[in-house]
Amino acid sequence: MLLTALVCVATGSAFAHEVRGTLAGADALGPSPRATPARWRGAFWEVPNGALALSAPRANVERDVAVVLTGAGVAESRQPVTVPVEGGRCRPGTVLLSPGTTLTIDNQDMLGHEFYVVRQGRDERVVPAEITASRTRRQVALPAAGTYELRDARQPTFRCWLVAGPGQGRVLAADRAGAFLAALEDGSYTVKAYYEGVERGSADVTVAGHEATVTLTLGAAPGAPAAAPAAPADDNHHHRRRDH
Repeated sequence: MLLTALVCVATGSAFAHEVRGTLAGADALGPSPRATPARWRGAFWEVPNGALALSAPRANVERDVAVVLTGAGVAESRQPVTVPVEGGRCRPGTVLLSPGTTLTIDNQDMLGHEFYVVRQGRDERVVPAEITASRTRRQVALPAAGTYELRDARQPTFRCWLVAGPGQGRVLAADRAGAFLAALEDGSYTVKAYYEGVERGSADVTVAGHEATVTLTLGAAPGAPAAAPAAPADDNHHHRRRDH
């Protein structure tokens, strides 16, 4: 895993200075295989239909990657955490929270979901399935620190990762270009990035009387195969017709 931390000097205030960060290397992230029931039928965009080529899924840093800032001067947030579910997925795909924090699932989809929670890699439910209708919310509490998966009994391909543990610090929102920003007092900090519940990048940064810039180069999970290359875009796919 390649990690790079760059620090540059700029004019700042006497008490707080900006830390500007960038996520790089998202092409190294690829979704893990998802087990589905034998008779389950995927959505029309997931099944070959003879007209459109299926492209390999790719990570979206804005939707799928969670960034957290830690350090001696960063207090852990124990306020309720809300995760929106939109388009059949969480935003972000990995949710970071401190143990004992209430998690609110906000179903913004037009369809209902039947959410439940398991420990990562297991099938025993630690939070039972319960229907969450469209435009409604559900609150859940994780039993202990650890990594969990939020699943949907109605949609087997739905997964959202929940990481509960001490030292989660402040969660930072990255935009579609992978940029994030924080205002901090002088001190030493660590920035971490998570994808599918696993830490994929970490870098240290020091704020000492000036602005700091940190670049996080993301890597694949240990032992994971390389991500499949995405299929090239085809601007003419709307004009294709199925041969009879």
